[in-house]
Amino acid sequence: MSVTMHKNRKIILLCYTYNMKVDYKLCPKYEKVFKWLGKRWNGLILRCLLDQPMRFTELAGCLSTCSDKVLTERLKELEIEGLVEHISNRYQLTDLGHKLNHTIETIQDFANKNL
Repeated sequence: MSVTMHKNRKIILLCYTYNMKVDYKLCPKYEKVFKWLGKRWNGLILRCLLDQPMRFTELAGCLSTCSDKVLTERLKELEIEGLVEHISNRYQLTDLGHKLNHTIETIQDFANKNL
């Protein structure tokens, strides 16, 4: 097995089977981050919370086409993952959630320039 490195981070594991076929697998940590951001509404919830903590109704206003039920589910999932916390009737990013700031801003910049 060999590991492809990109900027000192493991990105893709190359696993060779007995017949020398290459099996590409994502690094589990990389895959986990994309599950956080790629699940419907999660990236948008995190984007809304980058600037300031918000009450549930304020978040629901930002994501007007997301049902309250789904928004509640996603917020609970993000809390379990340690990205969002619920304090004094407001949702806010944790320190871990704030570490995604640059990534989310980069995605926004890409969208602004290319879409």
